[in-house]
Amino acid sequence: MISDEDVKLFFRKQLDVPGVFGGAGSLQLFRGKPLHLADNMPPGGCKRHFMVFNKFDAIPEYCFNCYKVQIAPRSVMELFKLLMVFEELVLPDNNRRKCMVEGRPDCAGTYKGFVYCRGFEAGEEIRDVLQQLVADNVSSSVPVILKRGCSEFSQAKPEYGQIQPGAAMMQYPKNWKIHEDSVDSNTTWPPDYESENGYVKPGTNSAYPPGEIFAMHYWLRYAATIGDSSYLEISGKTVPPLPQLKRPPFTFPGP
Repeated sequence: MISDEDVKLFFRKQLDVPGVFGGAGSLQLFRGKPLHLADNMPPGGCKRHFMVFNKFDAIPEYCFNCYKVQIAPRSVMELFKLLMVFEELVLPDNNRRKCMVEGRPDCAGTYKGFVYCRGFEAGEEIRDVLQQLVADNVSSSVPVILKRGCSEFSQAKPEYGQIQPGAAMMQYPKNWKIHEDSVDSNTTWPPDYESENGYVKPGTNSAYPPGEIFAMHYWLRYAATIGDSSYLEISGKTVPPLPQLKRPPFTFPGP
């Protein structure tokens, strides 16, 4: 089990980087193989998929085989522990994974981790692996579930997200293909469109680059804003809240 002291000893030194606090960067930390290198991923990747969805209210065919193992840490301390798990996680395809805080007004939750999978069966296998790893290293009370695709898709079309055993899962409507063809024929994607989230081997981050340090500082400020005082164990000091962030009140987790 990763202890609070383990997190404090490792990350407090990492976070003490002059000039990074209040800077700029992504709010998510990624590990594993970039999504644009996944098998049969169309040019444009997830940006292309959301262009199809936002413009035509159609979910791309590729996304019907996209599954995510979602882990829901209950505090920022547990989020940092999950990051430590993700650093050492070894999967056959080095699946893309990320840690983040939830800031979308229409999405519930606070702290989240995701592991991307291709196919329902692969998702179930990786979910089982993660359930054990999270129980052993973070807490057996942290939820680990399997979901289909992006939350925005399930919110717009609830049947897309229904993947319970025995349920008839939504299939790709073939008449949506014309919308995908329209986007593909009218959009040119640069080859490095996802380079900012480049490939990082697990277990190699003894020191974090400034953009990732910024993300972790943001997580601490997020925790301070919602009233999650576990951040103090990591930071060793109070940090300013995020003035524009609006989230439900924080509930401290049990054992």
